[in-house]
Amino acid sequence: MILSRRTLLTRTALAGLAAAGALPLPLRAATREPLYLSARADDAGHFYAAAFDDAGNRVFDLPLPARGHGAALRPGKAEAVFMSRRPGNFALVVDLAEGAVRQTIANAEDRNFAGHGLYVEDGRILLATEMNYAGERGVIGIYDASDGYRRLGEMSSGGLDPHDLRLMPDGRTVIVANGGILTHPDAPRAKLNLMEMDSSVAFIDWKNREIAAQHRLEPELFQLSLRHMAVTATGEVGIAMQYEGPSGDLVPLVALASSGGLELLELPDPLLNRLNNYCGSAAVDSSGAILGVSSPRGGRAIFWDVASRRLLGSVEMADCCGLTAAGGTGRFLLSSGKGDAIAHDALTGASRRLHTPFLGAAHWDNHMVTV
Repeated sequence: MILSRRTLLTRTALAGLAAAGALPLPLRAATREPLYLSARADDAGHFYAAAFDDAGNRVFDLPLPARGHGAALRPGKAEAVFMSRRPGNFALVVDLAEGAVRQTIANAEDRNFAGHGLYVEDGRILLATEMNYAGERGVIGIYDASDGYRRLGEMSSGGLDPHDLRLMPDGRTVIVANGGILTHPDAPRAKLNLMEMDSSVAFIDWKNREIAAQHRLEPELFQLSLRHMAVTATGEVGIAMQYEGPSGDLVPLVALASSGGLELLELPDPLLNRLNNYCGSAAVDSSGAILGVSSPRGGRAIFWDVASRRLLGSVEMADCCGLTAAGGTGRFLLSSGKGDAIAHDALTGASRRLHTPFLGAAHWDNHMVTV
């Protein structure tokens, strides 16, 4: 096809703006460029809700009052919510079309946000994991996104320390990872019940607020905290876990959940040992067939073909935790707390490092979302 001079000039101008990180979001949408959302910090200890494009250039970078954690996309709207790190007291609603803050949601009385949120009902309702520290119980806060994020109430998460939550393919069931660790806002990093941990995943019918099924690991693995999840195309749920027992123990760190129970995924001992008992994020590729799990302490991410349970391999990246689908079967993007990102193909093992001034200067937080 022969391009007109006007078309050529327009495309050249858009490409130049994109390379400079200055392309407005509506024009970016017209070019169908993917965007990646993640919380980050800078060297001075300031926190941001950020978005960058497929080349690693800044799209927006909005100040946060404290450290962020997970982000969730609102279906049908150019909108996302960035959740604060536990014990959090804010959730930031961002207009993706303008790259601007639309609203800040404050935590409810005697409740703190626990790091993750999820939209249901075609984007009308936001569900957020929360802790009621006084009552030592986990809840799911229910917010009406169509009415200024008015809090409608809450439901039990089924345990302590609810963290990640995901919508199942039926559109009604929400799976929640209850990490099982008791903490307190006065000393949020102190873990107060490691000898009595009770971690689980709960399948909740959020409309009637009832737990339909709940699963735990075998008693000897009670110090494994089930924390982060990704739902596959077949409805199985990949789970990244963190071990709070003796550092010399070698335990499984990845599981698959279904309504019928939990299944542990095996790793060769040398690879498992490198993960240092900690996995930080889970994601599936765009096909929903390939599961990826990252380990910032191990400095690598691992990938499986879910249907066959076959280990596809791993990729090394120091302090990598952010992990998301990057378009195409087997393709992922990883980010690092030390800066930069890696585009990785889990099927071929090929990797490409993305380095830009924006990516390199950031300490990327644990999670990343593809728009």
